[in-house]
Amino acid sequence: MWCRLTFCFVAIYSAPLIATTYSVIPYPFNWVDATAHIKIGPTTGGVYSSIYKFTNSGDCGTSPPILDDTISDPIPLGFTFKYGSKSFTSVRVMSNGRLQFDNNTCGFGSPVTQLPYPVSSLQYSMRIYGNDMDPTMKSEASGYSTNCTSRSSCYVSYSSDGSSPNRRFIVTWNNVPEWAAASSATGSYNLQLIVYENGEFLYQYGNSSPGPSAKLGQIGWEVDTTDYAVAGTGFPADQSALLFYIPNSGSMKPGAFNAFDTSTWSGSTVGVIQTKVAGTPFTLDVVALNAIPSVLTTFTGAVKVEIVDTNSAASCSAMTVIQTITSSYTFKSTDNGRHTFSAINQANSYPNLQVRIAYPATNPTSYTCSTDQFAIRPSYFGFVASDNDWSTAGVARNLNAVTVSATPTHKAGQPLTLTIKPYNSLGAVTNQYNGSPILAVTCVLPVSNCISGTFNVGTFSSSGGVSTSNTASYNEVGAVSVTVTDSTFAQIDASDGTSASNRTITSAASNVGRFVPDHFDVNLNSPLFTSSCGTFSYIGQPIKYATRPVVSVTAKNSDNVITQNYKSDLWKINPTHVTYGITPSYSEATQPLTVLNTNSPVLVDNGNGSGTLSFADTTSNILAVTRSNPIVPFNAEIAMSFNLQDTDAVTVANINGFAATNPVRFGTTSVGNGIGFSSGNKGIRWGRMSMQNSFGSELLPLALPLFSEYFNGSSFLLNNVDNCTTLTLSSQLMLSNPVTANGAAKPGNTVMTITPSGTSQATLTHSTLVAGDAGLSFSAPGSGNTGYIDINANFSSLPWLLFDWDHDGNQNNSPAARANFGIYKGNSKQIYWREVY
Repeated sequence: MWCRLTFCFVAIYSAPLIATTYSVIPYPFNWVDATAHIKIGPTTGGVYSSIYKFTNSGDCGTSPPILDDTISDPIPLGFTFKYGSKSFTSVRVMSNGRLQFDNNTCGFGSPVTQLPYPVSSLQYSMRIYGNDMDPTMKSEASGYSTNCTSRSSCYVSYSSDGSSPNRRFIVTWNNVPEWAAASSATGSYNLQLIVYENGEFLYQYGNSSPGPSAKLGQIGWEVDTTDYAVAGTGFPADQSALLFYIPNSGSMKPGAFNAFDTSTWSGSTVGVIQTKVAGTPFTLDVVALNAIPSVLTTFTGAVKVEIVDTNSAASCSAMTVIQTITSSYTFKSTDNGRHTFSAINQANSYPNLQVRIAYPATNPTSYTCSTDQFAIRPSYFGFVASDNDWSTAGVARNLNAVTVSATPTHKAGQPLTLTIKPYNSLGAVTNQYNGSPILAVTCVLPVSNCISGTFNVGTFSSSGGVSTSNTASYNEVGAVSVTVTDSTFAQIDASDGTSASNRTITSAASNVGRFVPDHFDVNLNSPLFTSSCGTFSYIGQPIKYATRPVVSVTAKNSDNVITQNYKSDLWKINPTHVTYGITPSYSEATQPLTVLNTNSPVLVDNGNGSGTLSFADTTSNILAVTRSNPIVPFNAEIAMSFNLQDTDAVTVANINGFAATNPVRFGTTSVGNGIGFSSGNKGIRWGRMSMQNSFGSELLPLALPLFSEYFNGSSFLLNNVDNCTTLTLSSQLMLSNPVTANGAAKPGNTVMTITPSGTSQATLTHSTLVAGDAGLSFSAPGSGNTGYIDINANFSSLPWLLFDWDHDGNQNNSPAARANFGIYKGNSKQIYWREVY
């Protein structure tokens, strides 16, 4: 750290220092937020100070509202500041980077070094950077070309804070441009001048965009023309600082004492203190210096040695004590001006410390802080990822499952809790840690072809050194390994030879998981049934799919983004699982169904977080409307549903782009909303096969009515749209009469005997019905051959066409009839017939 500052000082501030009152050293940059400080403007009130403003003292280059080359009213410091030999309680702010005590010289600026030190008109002034800066605001000066457009970002401000004897007065030039030409300003400078009650003052240089005259501005101070200093010309490095102090005043005392690592070479007056580890003992050397400076080998005084927090105050004497190494140690003559303090052990961690040596040990009159600053870092981090449940952050469960079926599980994208604890080497939390840990995340599950998701750490809050985020999330499926590091906590030691590994705090790798999808999105195709009999289906007749149901499944996180690792062993949808399997369920709007196929769907894992579930096929019988007593024809409104839930209990959240949950449904059981039928043929009819007796001459073929019928709600009618029912003469009709095979029933294609010497054989003109008719007929047995044939149908293979012909209440009978040859049928309307000869 010291080496870096020295380098900057030598490289930038190479101008000779001609000073008697103040010395200057590079100093740690620590910008004070001036957002809430009081702004100085061309007027009072509003966004500006209610009392003090920029004005024209008489010799200024401009007058408000143009603030190029203007000076403010005297502004109270809030304390008495001794500058040189004179004390002041107020100061003026000059727009061109100066503070002036009891001095209202204004002047003007241009692209040259203006009023260079020494100059009699600028006695008791401080010049942080003498460029021609112009804080004129665009809206306050008509026609002005400037990037100073808002007083929330471009301003000159002041503030007084602290308590006696450590008060300070702060003036800030925030994003102030420099004058470039008439009514024009460019660039952007951030400067901060802090005046301390103890007589010191600090120049700080923030991130700036220098303008064209940046190399001309002078930096320095002047008490009078014989007591002044020019620290340099040109704009310094961003985020650098210069501290001006009075040597031997009890504040910074270079040449009095120093402290550094014990390994520093003998005879050294300066050295570094490398990063230390909390809880691990270390040693430091304190050296007494003379004014040259060199080691004061004859020093035998008593000193108090402390570790102090550099960030707590601007001056060494005011810094907060972290640890007292010794309240009083008297150097021995054998120390030769350098003593080693051993077994120093600090249990806590701090990012910016110095060693302070007070002399004498009792009622000290001088305080010297080590020229190098150092950090004491935690030894290691402990890291835990946890939740309350799989969609809520909390600490009820540690999320450390890393195998494909391990629990607990957490939904991808849902909030979880991260806890990072810094420990010292003794295993105790270092509650002063306030760093910014970084998480390095690697994908460990799936083991192969793992797609790394986004591990969002959320917003950390810190308490007692412990960093906690309740808004972390991981947006993929699987598990990750997390390593926590902080390579910036000890950044103060980045330039003192401390290796990056010694500065870095790290944790052991921790597995975090197992992450599962937040939900499934499903998209359904439009399945179709095919009607079983052309333009309609019979009640009880099996129905098949023309287009089978197919479900496209996509696993997603809570942001509705696909989780691509949901595949292979991490694909947990199992249609045949005993608990989470998939069984289709069918229903119809008004009628019960007989389901013939409840097979689980066929699963296809696409390997990218998506897949398909395909139900049944187009060749299998799926269902039939359950058959009971005859009912009126109707249109079938059939729905199929199922529950989709994987073995981790992840379920559906969206169906076809709309929010919906289980069950997943194809169609609904309402009019017009059921699963469609090919060509729109949803009609369902209650049917039967019928036969009627037939009478005719033995000389002619005899037709016997065999036809299908449907019930219209009041009676049975010929089903003239039945062009599908197929009959087999030999197996579905049985024939008998007394003279054939001794009356035994014979297959329907048997040649039957008709006495005395004739035969008759049945034929089916339409083995597949045409307009409902089979075209059954028997051949003529010939002249003089009379008799009959009994026909008994067996339509058990067509159960949807059976009927209660025996009137026992069961729809389970096939029809029967008789074919009569040479027998007069008679008039069906005739009541009585008598022949008279």
